[in-house]
Amino acid sequence: MVLIALLGFFITRKFKFGQAEQKFVSKVLIFLINPLLIVNHFDMDFSMEKLKALGFVFALSVVIHFAMLFVALVFIRSKDDEERKLDCIDKLSVVFTNCGFIGIPLISGVFPDGNGVLYLLSFIAAFNIFLWTAGYYIICGKINPVKIITNPNIIAVLSGILIFCMPFRLPYVVAKTVELVACMNTAMAMFLLGMLFANFRGFKASYLKRIVRLCVLRHVVVMVAVLGIVAITYRLFSGVNDILLMCFVAYIAALCPVGMSVSSFAVLFDKDESYSGLAVLVTSAVSVIMLPAGVAIAELVL
Repeated sequence: MVLIALLGFFITRKFKFGQAEQKFVSKVLIFLINPLLIVNHFDMDFSMEKLKALGFVFALSVVIHFAMLFVALVFIRSKDDEERKLDCIDKLSVVFTNCGFIGIPLISGVFPDGNGVLYLLSFIAAFNIFLWTAGYYIICGKINPVKIITNPNIIAVLSGILIFCMPFRLPYVVAKTVELVACMNTAMAMFLLGMLFANFRGFKASYLKRIVRLCVLRHVVVMVAVLGIVAITYRLFSGVNDILLMCFVAYIAALCPVGMSVSSFAVLFDKDESYSGLAVLVTSAVSVIMLPAGVAIAELVL
């Protein structure tokens, strides 16, 4: 992933790619690759047991996102007008994780023989609904119902559920096309991160304090809050089949570093994309230590 980001960095410097190219990559990532990633993973054989499990994890994921949103709204309130311009990015960074680009390979590696990625789909579905409602409001200051309903990511979630419930799979040609585009998700996200750093406008002194606060909120406060939620869920629903795996998948997805969707939003809505890229990079580095530590703590609690 780091090497792919470096490729993006060097190709951007070589051909002097600017904001126009960044917006193009962001739009391809958010409005094409992300939706097809969702559809691709829902293209599987239907079973009522799987549907109930997906519904359960979705409900748990909604509660977790509300908790992370609460943390963001309570702890991120800058008084200075200049600093307040970055509050929207910090709030998005606390709530929206890299549950797709990092979460899918991570969960499939940790739980190779289970239904880990299946349960992660529910978290990703909740993620996209929150991103295009609460996230859109945070960065734009308004909600556009038409844009939410017609958003490809929301349509992809609904289409994915419909495809899953159908008594047959997608035709091979369609399924293969969707799969090939979906496989671009990590590469394109890291390529965009490299582009952002190639156009980095310089480190500001104000960034340091914000990044430290963000790391504490994302990797400590959110971890404690989400751990409390999954611990209560595990005890209340201990009789549910696969409950421990469901809790761990939602917990790990919530502990992932800041999502590339935050940087994509910053580019699309003309916010400070350099700072958003820095947030992704630093929290990704910190998560190398904090994510395994958080899982170890959860093993003790659960």
